[in-house]
Amino acid sequence: MKFSKAFNNNVALVEDSSGTEWIVMGTGVGFQRKKGDPIPEENIRRKFVAEQSSTRRPLMQVLDEIDSEVLDVSVEIIKNAEAELGVTFNNNIYLTLADHLNFAVKRANERVDYPDTNRWEVKNLYPKEYAAAKNAIRQVFDRLDVLLPKSEETFITYHFVNGQQERKTDIEETLKMTEVINRIIEIVQYHFQVKLDEDSLNYTRFITHLRYFFIRQFKQEQGDPEEVDVTLLEVVKNKYEKAYRAVEKISHLLLKQYGWTLSSNEILYLTLHVWRVTNQSAK
Repeated sequence: MKFSKAFNNNVALVEDSSGTEWIVMGTGVGFQRKKGDPIPEENIRRKFVAEQSSTRRPLMQVLDEIDSEVLDVSVEIIKNAEAELGVTFNNNIYLTLADHLNFAVKRANERVDYPDTNRWEVKNLYPKEYAAAKNAIRQVFDRLDVLLPKSEETFITYHFVNGQQERKTDIEETLKMTEVINRIIEIVQYHFQVKLDEDSLNYTRFITHLRYFFIRQFKQEQGDPEEVDVTLLEVVKNKYEKAYRAVEKISHLLLKQYGWTLSSNEILYLTLHVWRVTNQSAK
């Protein structure tokens, strides 16, 4: 890797032997280097291809516009959030979060805030990511002496949710996922007339299942191609009749509102999840 340009001390543009440009991150990768200087691989913590986009602002332009201190703190936030959540984010989050924070800091300095209508849903659907977002706001304050508005708790949570997906997603898609999951939770709670225990393991598993279901729908992928045995589904239907009826309501909503059809596998697994999460909440 040969050095081309520094965005700050720890983020740089480099070129490999084939002429491909990369964005690299690592302690000191951009510090006091001259064009053509080699950068040892062991100094690079993260790297991704510096691809251009015809539909968005060019990558180089985005990085040039981000304040170097904001870029530093965003990398630090991502590192801490990965440790807190026990995940490894995809590389896309480095650019999207830094770009977002750059504008968020400017808006905060100008005392401009955006309305936040989804805080309750986000806080309850993604509690771990929400807690990490609150810590991120504290990091921004500690490092930059800028207090971001309350609405940023929600927006940064969306970035942490997006960053865990295997493919690139955008905020609009995550907003839709939040809407779908919240509607399903409402159906279950109304059907059983209970308030689900959001701190329980079964609730966490239920939300995780719904998130992966949503991703499969957006990717237009099927789950297990083998349909479950009809007899097994009938056993589950009879044993967990109330949960099965709730899933029927969910299935009707998904088909009517989004054009999604639940497979027999999905009906089976969703019924079991609904039974577990409501059985625990009823105790």
